[in-house]
Amino acid sequence: MFTNTPSDLFYKITVLILVGAVVATIAGFFGRHFGLELVTHFRLHLILVAIACGGALIAFHSWRVLPLALVVACLNAWYVAPYVLKKQPGGPAESSASIKLMQANVLQSNENYQKVLKTIAEVGPDVLVVQELTPEFKEATTSLEHVYPYWRVEARVGGGGMGIFSRYPMTDIQVLTLDQSTHLAILARLEIAGRSVALLGLHPTTPVTREKFKNRTLQFEKAAALMNAINGPRVLIGDLNTAMWSPYFSDLVRDSGLRDTRLGFGIKTSWPVPVPSFLRIPIDHCLLSDDFQVTNVEVGSSIGSDHLPLVVTAYLR
Repeated sequence: MFTNTPSDLFYKITVLILVGAVVATIAGFFGRHFGLELVTHFRLHLILVAIACGGALIAFHSWRVLPLALVVACLNAWYVAPYVLKKQPGGPAESSASIKLMQANVLQSNENYQKVLKTIAEVGPDVLVVQELTPEFKEATTSLEHVYPYWRVEARVGGGGMGIFSRYPMTDIQVLTLDQSTHLAILARLEIAGRSVALLGLHPTTPVTREKFKNRTLQFEKAAALMNAINGPRVLIGDLNTAMWSPYFSDLVRDSGLRDTRLGFGIKTSWPVPVPSFLRIPIDHCLLSDDFQVTNVEVGSSIGSDHLPLVVTAYLR
C-alpha cells in the first residue's frame, strides 16, 4: 500500500493553492462582471500567495511548476507596482496653501466615541469626512461642531449617514442621492486661500449583491460626471468599497478627471482592521484634481471601527 508522507501532502496542498491563485488571477481580468470584480481587491494577497508557493516549490525542487508562481506574482505586481515605485516630486513652497484631509468610516455599531475624537484630535485634519455617521454618533460627538466651525451632518441608521467638518468656510452644500440605496453623498464648496474647492463625500454600497453592485456602479458614474463638470480644484473622498485595482475604480478616476492620491505613496490598506496590515484591502480613497500636489498619504490609528482612517496632506499649486 502506498501512503502519502507529510512532505507529499504539503506539496499537493501547495500546488492546489497555486492553481487557485492562477484561477483567481485570470478571473480578475473579467472584473467587470458581478462577483468576479471582488477578485480584483486581492492583487496584493495573490502576490503574497505566489511568493509563498514559489518558496515552497523551490524547497521541493519543483522547477516545472515554479513558473506558475512567477506568472501569478508578475501579473498581479503589474497592478500594484505604480503605488510603490512611482517617484514623487519635491515638497511645496512655503507660501503654498496646505490642506490635510481625513476620511473616517467610524462604523455604525462603534460606540467608542472618545477613541474616535482622540484620533481626530491627534491627526488635526483641516477637513474631516465621516461615514456611517449615526444619530448616536452625532449626539456623542457634538464637540466636533466646536472644533470645526463649518459642518454638515446627515445622520442615518444603517450605515448611510455622513458628515463633513471643516476649518475652512463651507458653502453651497448639497445632499445628493446618486442611486437607489440609502447611501447619500454630500457636495460642498470650501473657500481655501481665496480659492473655491469642490469637495464630494462619497460612500457607495458594498458590491456583494447584484443590487448593491448596481448601486455602487451608478454612484461611481454619477460622481465622475459631477466632478468632471466642475471647474477648478476638486476633491472626491470616502469609503468607496472598492480597491484601486477594480476596473470600476479606474473608470471613476478617468471619467472624473481626478488623480489617485495613493500613487507613489504605498498601498495604505485600511480594511478590515482586525487582520494584519498586509492582509487588509485599500477601500478608503481620496482623489484630487491636478490643482493639488500631494505631499503625504497615510492611514491613522484605530478608531474602534473596522476601518482605519485615511489621511492625505496636499497643497494647492
